[in-house]
Amino acid sequence: MLNIEMSIKKLLKHSSTVNRANVWIKAYMQERQASLSLAHYRADADKGVLRILEGDELTAALRQRLAVRGIYPAPKPKGALHIFLAYGLNNWESVLPLTLSPFGRVTTFSWQSGGFFDNYIDWLKWRNDLNANMLDAFKKAYSEQPVDVMVGYLSDFNTKKETLIEIGKSGVVIFNMCWDDKLYFNGSPVKGQLCSLKGIVSAVNLNLTNALDSCIKYLVEGGLSLFWPEAAHPDVHKPYNVPFEFDVSFIGQRYGWRPRFIEKLKKIGINVACFGKGWENGPLSDEEMVKLYSRSRINLGFAGVGHSKKLMCLKGRDFEVPMSGGLYLTQDNPELSLVYEVGREILTFKDEHDCMKKIQWLLANPAEADKIRKTGYKRALRDHTWEKRFRDIFTMAGVLLEAAA
Repeated sequence: MLNIEMSIKKLLKHSSTVNRANVWIKAYMQERQASLSLAHYRADADKGVLRILEGDELTAALRQRLAVRGIYPAPKPKGALHIFLAYGLNNWESVLPLTLSPFGRVTTFSWQSGGFFDNYIDWLKWRNDLNANMLDAFKKAYSEQPVDVMVGYLSDFNTKKETLIEIGKSGVVIFNMCWDDKLYFNGSPVKGQLCSLKGIVSAVNLNLTNALDSCIKYLVEGGLSLFWPEAAHPDVHKPYNVPFEFDVSFIGQRYGWRPRFIEKLKKIGINVACFGKGWENGPLSDEEMVKLYSRSRINLGFAGVGHSKKLMCLKGRDFEVPMSGGLYLTQDNPELSLVYEVGREILTFKDEHDCMKKIQWLLANPAEADKIRKTGYKRALRDHTWEKRFRDIFTMAGVLLEAAA
């Protein structure tokens, strides 16, 4: 059986026709899964006469939810909070402790740093042990200084609903973020076990999503949610005073339809320098990645989820590139208009031909390109810092004193 699997993988890798068919099938299945899931939740919301809350209504609903659960935050000034951060430390998450530190003390709990994956065999035992350790870490932190807020990037694969309920009994406001709920809200396999979000959303006080459409899913499952996209940190994602070395660059994994798209650009004379797992240049360190944004005249992006072109979501790179002073040209995701003035602060493309035309125009008009670059940087610095994201939700929940006007 192992030899058969290896032969299939080898065939997929070396046969462009088979690989394209494989990508198309996977894309179709993901698009269908996402569409059916969203339609199901919208139908349930209509039956229950539920609607997405925003602004003051959402703030009032959050405060009411906290009161029902016996949580009455005493607003504190910036720098006085104690935050319990629970997350899997994979890549971008490394910025979270730095981002949260201006608000006060940050106690971190990560299963990678704790070695919890090292001896992973049985999921149920692993999760039980992990949650026991999480609770112990929380109680220890609380005994040293009462915890005001828990921030997590959690799913029901790693976190039990009961654990969050227990933490909430201490009067802690719980926030949880997810950037993959368009496709994985109902579950996806991780290490042979189904991983989803819906099992824990009702125990979270405010769920944070980068997809406005997904808010209805949380509501149906008994949770409150806020459209809360990714962001960037200006001390990490910053411009470098270096000369341009590349006309166009792309950073990200080599998979799905990306290689074929890049190859089409190269065939029409546009050289794209690609970095990341699977590409000829290999991956970059975090610092090298940020410097590359300044070394490139144009930074290319893709918005597709998984293997799909049609199913799109906001990406961390949407905020990291402009914050780093890079000119950003990415796939035409309609959600980008919620966070940028497209055409003035960033640019988007519809397909390979449109991408080619935009690249050629930018290279031929460096003054206009520089104007877009600078305008995007100013917008990111004004509206899309991690500190602003957290300040908004901490103030909404009543744990942070509002800054004086």
